[in-house]
Amino acid sequence: MSAVLEVRNLFFGYGKEPFLKNICFDVKEGEMISVIGENGSGKSTLVKAINGNFKDYKGDIFYKGKNIKNIKYRERAKEIAVLYQNCECNFPFTCFDIVSMGFYPHKGSLNINNKEDINFIEHIMKITDTLEISNKSIECISGGQRQRVLIAKALAQKPNLLFLDEAMSGLDISAKIKMFDTVLNKCVKSGVSIVNILHDINFAFEKSDKIIALKNGELHSFGTPKELLNKEFFREVFNVEVEIDFYKKHFRIIL
Repeated sequence: MSAVLEVRNLFFGYGKEPFLKNICFDVKEGEMISVIGENGSGKSTLVKAINGNFKDYKGDIFYKGKNIKNIKYRERAKEIAVLYQNCECNFPFTCFDIVSMGFYPHKGSLNINNKEDINFIEHIMKITDTLEISNKSIECISGGQRQRVLIAKALAQKPNLLFLDEAMSGLDISAKIKMFDTVLNKCVKSGVSIVNILHDINFAFEKSDKIIALKNGELHSFGTPKELLNKEFFREVFNVEVEIDFYKKHFRIIL
């Protein structure tokens, strides 16, 4: 499989000292990559740097072989979707309107959705359990419902590369599992690549094709769950001792 995303020798700092240091990894077509690490290790900063929130990074970021700095914002929006944790949405639009916004890069803000477009948006809302609240204002639903609507908006964008920064942290456990499986199944069928920041480490080891582990702004490890599932990894990355069930890919922290 060819690389959809290539990050080469990425350095970035909020001040004079670099915060992200020499980050290198690839994301191939259809891969689910989890980014894990302690708080402050650089997970969200990495995603923001890749997606153009910072202009003064050093190194190279390529999307489908093209330097991402040379891809215009609108063209990038047709290919790449990003959903951050606790994304604000303070406009009195209906949930259907919010999800429809994800489709704008493919239509333009002045183009009216035709029947085919509406059917597609309703399909996305159905699989994300948001269709029944499609006519409600985004301001009048629960936090968990709002997060599902924003996930639906990201899927409606028809991305080839999807970034999720703890995007499902506001959901209860049953909704989180269902939504994660829905997104994963939808993306796998479409060949979409996912880069997912997770605090749920068991989830990362169970669902991911590969894992990026950050430590103090540096790439500690990049490999498959099988390659990284060992006591030394958890000791070095999270400063904890664990017992590991290698058969189930689960671990238990020893206090």
